Amino acid sequence: MNVYHPKVTAWIWLLGMIVISVLGAQVLTRDWLETGFLALLPASEQKPEIAKAIQQQSELINREMIWLTGAATSRQAIAQAQQLKLQLKQSKLFNKVLLQFPQQQYIKQYQKLFPYRYQLLDAQTRITLNNNPSDLIKQTREVLYSPLGQMQAANLERDPLLLFSRYFSAQDPLKLNLEQGMVILHDVNKFWALLLTDLEDSNLPLDKLEILLNLVNGATAHVQGSGGELMVSGMPLFTAYGAHSAKQEISTVGIGSSAGIILLLLATFRSPRPLLLSTLAIGSGMFAALVLSILFFTKIHILTLVFGASLIGVADDYAQHLLCDSLGEKNWNPRRGLHFILPGLTVGLISNLLSYAGLGFSPFPGLQQVAVFSAMGLLVAWLTVVLLFPLLLKGFVFNHEPGLLKLTGYWEQKWPAWAFKNKRWLSLVLLVFIAGGCWRLIPQDDVRLLQSAPAELTRTANKIRQLLSLSRDSQFFLVSGTDQKDWHRNEQQLLNSLEALKQQQALQYYEGISHYWPNADRQQENYRLLKQTLYDSALLKQYMNGLGFGKEAVKTELKQFAGSAHKELSLPEWLKTADESKQQLWLGCQSGHCQSIVALNGIKNLPALAALHSLPGVVWVDQVEKLSSLFKRYRIRASALLVSAFSVVWLGLGLKFGWGRALGILSVPLISLAVALSMLGWFGQLFSLFNLFALLLVLGIGVDYAMFFFMAGDRRTSTSLAVTVSALTTLLAFGLLSVSSTEIVHAFGFTVAIGIVTALMCAPLMSRLKAE
Repeated sequence: MNVYHPKVTAWIWLLGMIVISVLGAQVLTRDWLETGFLALLPASEQKPEIAKAIQQQSELINREMIWLTGAATSRQAIAQAQQLKLQLKQSKLFNKVLLQFPQQQYIKQYQKLFPYRYQLLDAQTRITLNNNPSDLIKQTREVLYSPLGQMQAANLERDPLLLFSRYFSAQDPLKLNLEQGMVILHDVNKFWALLLTDLEDSNLPLDKLEILLNLVNGATAHVQGSGGELMVSGMPLFTAYGAHSAKQEISTVGIGSSAGIILLLLATFRSPRPLLLSTLAIGSGMFAALVLSILFFTKIHILTLVFGASLIGVADDYAQHLLCDSLGEKNWNPRRGLHFILPGLTVGLISNLLSYAGLGFSPFPGLQQVAVFSAMGLLVAWLTVVLLFPLLLKGFVFNHEPGLLKLTGYWEQKWPAWAFKNKRWLSLVLLVFIAGGCWRLIPQDDVRLLQSAPAELTRTANKIRQLLSLSRDSQFFLVSGTDQKDWHRNEQQLLNSLEALKQQQALQYYEGISHYWPNADRQQENYRLLKQTLYDSALLKQYMNGLGFGKEAVKTELKQFAGSAHKELSLPEWLKTADESKQQLWLGCQSGHCQSIVALNGIKNLPALAALHSLPGVVWVDQVEKLSSLFKRYRIRASALLVSAFSVVWLGLGLKFGWGRALGILSVPLISLAVALSMLGWFGQLFSLFNLFALLLVLGIGVDYAMFFFMAGDRRTSTSLAVTVSALTTLLAFGLLSVSSTEIVHAFGFTVAIGIVTALMCAPLMSRLKAE
């Protein structure tokens, strides 16, 4: 009885694709592509306040870029930086291009904070006053009589002890050198002018990332052409390079596998119809995968498209099995052919869907997207073959012998016979090879493997960090308290500990709100300290008289000091005067908790810093370590998932074919998996969570090939041709992934490619298994 009615099923397929096209017209017109590195990472499993702190840190990092123009003299470096500033402004990518530090902003900040000068003391001034107040007088005289004293003379009447000047100077822990209002750095033989930019959007679309990359390359060539050097760094640049690399890889995989499939199909079938039908199955699957993935996730990452491009080879398998079934059949009927291969196609689809479902269980959004994209693509490609091909293949004849058939004939007949004849020593060699390779495997769980960046870009970023400790490290402390007073006390304890570690060279510097803003209690302590050590003693009067101040000036200063006894600078008022980077450190007070970030730079001793988490209200946040630990945890879980997947497939095959034969069928993906792992070890390739997910695909593909040979019966010739064509198209896709510059993509492609080759070698042995 004919189950399939070609015209009816074709209409069902067409209606389904019309619905997907209508949905596609809606979703593809909006912003649906993500390119940022952070979008690949899982949502934080931390508490909400830690997740908020991570997000706040990331927002600034994702927008900022550092530019350094280098030359033999500072004047030349400044001239090049000024030209670069014009070029960057013309690009309209940035909402801030900062070359000259904004003096007006500092003047306003100075004016707003100056009335609280008796409440604001830097840490070093407090220490000096507590130890020996006369040392402060001596230090102030030394400053005034030094060449820098002329700069301080203008404020001497209002700030005779330079107390506020000390505090204001401490706001800049880096003590940057300024020339003409610009930051100038100096290394062994070059001067560098600093230029800072802030992008309008932390999530630039792909076209603007390309503009940014071209801008950097063009600016570099321009500066080098004038005899200088340009160094650029920042997360946006890493993102732009990653997006550019992914775009190139999509083209490489997509065009390479498509060209290979076209040549292979034309050489095999000598007719355009199989090529057009294969293109239809692949195109329908890819389009549906794209639309449905965007509907499910709202946005998808560009790396998902890199993996998705490799789907071309897998999605073509179903078409090849039906096309090759017609080999040598004069009166071949597509409905009868489909009826014969449908069980194998269905088992192959289910095993592949189960494999991709394994990716969906990972916490990483990128892998979840790959799972949905691939599963939807394969399902629609399968439906295209099952529902539409019986109508479109009517009258199709495949009665010539393609050149590939000679290779498949040897592979399907002579290879199994030779393998079984020499199975003892082959098994021994294989066992030793697998054991040796697996022994050399070294798991790597570093989250930074997700990011692709040229070595030159990384070297430049490191050099900039050595010259300018401006960028914060990804690790930081989250400090909390039940109220502002409790929070301030906790942060002060942490900052004191960090200062001790700084003296031990454990880090370069740290930054916290309470380093700049003292709370009400500390402000009153500062005032009392000044009162007890200077203003109520003879030291102030002696000092001012020694500088030539008259009695009225001394009296005025004492009066101003007395009138400031009850002044208090609140945190909101201080935050209004602070720059954005300092404002980002404050997380606010909510639900009985006040929280802030203590940022770090130039970390040299991570364990020593992490040990400070035991302080009251302090949480150590190391997102890189946390995500790397997550990689390790899920690598172990993925191993268990792989074992579970084998068990489920064995159970299903055992119920259908018997337990012994099911184990024989599973030996194909099992050997393929083992060989792939050993090859990773022998070649020193990356072994991580992503390799295990790749092995899930090897399981699905291996079961697919083994099942077709096991069920081939008297159609072994057409089956061997179909499996060979399918394997070659899949190899084209996943093999091209192995040329990726992103290490995990390369490892994924390498693992699947080795697994497919091994499965292709082992699958013909299934014919002998059924015969026995």
